[in-house]
Amino acid sequence: MIRLQPLRPARVAWVAFMLLAASLVPVVRAEGPVSGISELTLDESIFHGKTVAYTSGPVGAPAVVLVHGLGDKAAHDWDGLIPLLAKDFRVLAFDLPGFGRASHDNAPYTPTNYAAFVRFIIEKQFGTRPVLLVGHSLGGAIALRYAAQNPRQVTALVLVDVPGILYRSAYSQYLARLGLNSLPNLYPAQKDHLRGIVSDVFGFMERLRLTPEAIVLNPLLRKNFLSADPTKIAGLALALEDFGADLAHVTMPTLLLWGGRDEIAPLRNGRALSAMLPNAQLEIFESSGHTPMDDVPVAFGERVSGFLRQPVLTHVNGILRGAMPDVASTRSATCREQRDVVFEGEYEQLLISRCRDVTVRNARVRYLRIVGSTASIENSRIGGAEVGLSVDDARISITGSRIEGKVAITAVGAHLDLAGVRIVGEEAAVRAPSESQLLFSISKAQSPNFTGRVHGLLSVRPDRPL
Repeated sequence: MIRLQPLRPARVAWVAFMLLAASLVPVVRAEGPVSGISELTLDESIFHGKTVAYTSGPVGAPAVVLVHGLGDKAAHDWDGLIPLLAKDFRVLAFDLPGFGRASHDNAPYTPTNYAAFVRFIIEKQFGTRPVLLVGHSLGGAIALRYAAQNPRQVTALVLVDVPGILYRSAYSQYLARLGLNSLPNLYPAQKDHLRGIVSDVFGFMERLRLTPEAIVLNPLLRKNFLSADPTKIAGLALALEDFGADLAHVTMPTLLLWGGRDEIAPLRNGRALSAMLPNAQLEIFESSGHTPMDDVPVAFGERVSGFLRQPVLTHVNGILRGAMPDVASTRSATCREQRDVVFEGEYEQLLISRCRDVTVRNARVRYLRIVGSTASIENSRIGGAEVGLSVDDARISITGSRIEGKVAITAVGAHLDLAGVRIVGEEAAVRAPSESQLLFSISKAQSPNFTGRVHGLLSVRPDRPL
């Protein structure tokens, strides 16, 4: 696997925006017990603290485990769902360490450590029984890691609005737009002032040669830079994680549920996961934000309970699997000096020149050329010609797509952001006559030069094709 570190200034900006994002998470205090739910206080052996587990439903019924996200509401995120599931299942929820009524410590709250904690709780309650696993937000990332580590025990998986899937630089760009643009504009130079504060504070980190990983792992740095705040520690650790190695092991039926208006975990995460997981289906609640259990509780509850009763998928995304079928259409199309144009369907050839905010989605294109433009490619298959995709002086976002050819991609002075993408080149996956920047998240490349997972920032030069 290629996993390269971004340039140090990008790392600094990224950490700044991660802290800003953590500060935007609302803190909701834990509520009291819910009728029909039993509580059990446990001493846990992973973070060496206490936690509270909640159970409901018939003891001998199939087991469902619910893993919550960030916020001190903790397991009470599931208050509306538990009574519905308890009709047919033995339901287990719990407060993750650092949240709710669990112990709050200055601890390394990483997805791997949390997955070990989930194993501890499940073994306490269910032993080696098979479980159905549901995770939201941070809990979705933990559930993903746990399912990858225990694929024979998890019979079905529901992941809801999971952040931290994109590589840190890609997510930092998203947080930058979310963070600075969402703050009230109190005076004309506010954004410049905030950027100056970020630069000053993290310039100090730069001089000390600190890395985000070091902050998460070192107790003193967690205290100094994250105030030993579990929300900030867990949020930072999540965004550092690479889940690429997990995906191939998550073979059980997996339902991805996403809010169409989620500003914490962009829908792009869900599209990338649905493309890369072997047996997954993405469904979108268009009117929901990051918490569909609160925004659309009836629809959410019905879909989760229905899937857990019968975990059957009806439309698994197969866009990345198998060879590129022949493009039957002889249609060609061109975009010149336009904006907000959408291309769908089959094309023998598609040219995009000096255009802005173009979208290519649900498409099969034999040859796609993009010059001096900004564009996004979603859920599409590109290739079949000598070159599949040619990009010249353009910024392109590619999600959940497959690109192939003798040379799958040629890039000249291009900036490509790829998430959940498979690139297959007979001679080269990517060739660059002049240096181009490629940012990969949970993607794969196959060529004589390299075969494997790609997650990170990569510079492709004439003497170093991919």
